[in-house]
Amino acid sequence: MRRSKYNQYDSVIRPIQEWLTAQGVRTEFGVTVADVDFSDAAARRVSRLHLERDGAEAGTIELGEDDYALLTIGSMTGDTTYGDRSTVPELIRDKRDGSWRLWESIAKKAPDFGRPTAFCGNIDETKWESFTLTMTGRTLLDRIQEYTGNVPGEGALMTWKDSRRLLSVVVPAQPHFRDQQENTYTLWGYSLFGDVPGDHVPKKMDDCTGAQILDELLGHLGFDDIADEVRATTKVTTVQMPYIDAPFQRRAVADRPLVVPDGAENFAFLGQFVEIPEDVVFTVEYSVRAAMLAVYHHFGVDKEIPTIYHGLSDPKIAWSALRTAFA
Repeated sequence: MRRSKYNQYDSVIRPIQEWLTAQGVRTEFGVTVADVDFSDAAARRVSRLHLERDGAEAGTIELGEDDYALLTIGSMTGDTTYGDRSTVPELIRDKRDGSWRLWESIAKKAPDFGRPTAFCGNIDETKWESFTLTMTGRTLLDRIQEYTGNVPGEGALMTWKDSRRLLSVVVPAQPHFRDQQENTYTLWGYSLFGDVPGDHVPKKMDDCTGAQILDELLGHLGFDDIADEVRATTKVTTVQMPYIDAPFQRRAVADRPLVVPDGAENFAFLGQFVEIPEDVVFTVEYSVRAAMLAVYHHFGVDKEIPTIYHGLSDPKIAWSALRTAFA
């Protein structure tokens, strides 16, 4: 894992978006592609995109002879909801934002366009909740640094391996956001099992307010002497993501379409739910490599695509993985 100076949005996405805007690329925010039409029975050429804005039909985009459509199918962050100290984020189960419905519609048009239900059909297996603490003092960060010996940004995940929820936190380098205010600090955490009661708060994490999640964390830290100060100076943001673990679902090869389906004339599929043999989902590399495969194929780019890293080919890595698996 390589860490960026700021969070990935500020360090990666914003600079790319600003550069694209400067090149004349127009981004339509708040617009959803609801469906895709193909001009031939075999679905090898995209002819039209159907749009929605705020849940209502917003016209179509007709693709000309020289136009291409690069379609992101599925979404790890689809239907994400937020909570705070006093509220619980809703767990959405009815696919409201449209990101999965688009793939479901496309998949009906050709047998090699994948099977989205393999990934979005069991929310109880794919959901996951995380939280961010925004603190107006360094008390908690300084105590964690004293406890672990790691300055913010240098330590990896800190996991309470015996906690019922398998609670983890990580303290990033500060500031973590490009526009972060002075004397404001953040840390991020999650629980692997949101469906079990906590060790200090006897409720499922999925049913907890942000204040209760903070209490569970403080209970595991054991810093009772600063607990009241931390509570008084900390804002909690909780995030419920129904599909964040969807890429890891059990699947057959045919459940994910190729980036460029056989014979595709002017389209390709992107994201975490395309088939790239031997590559590893959930990584930035996976999404980038999918985009490279699509663009290099359709536009004749004569560049080498970076090779896929094979950790198990390294005896030291293989031995370390086996020891961890059977520990």
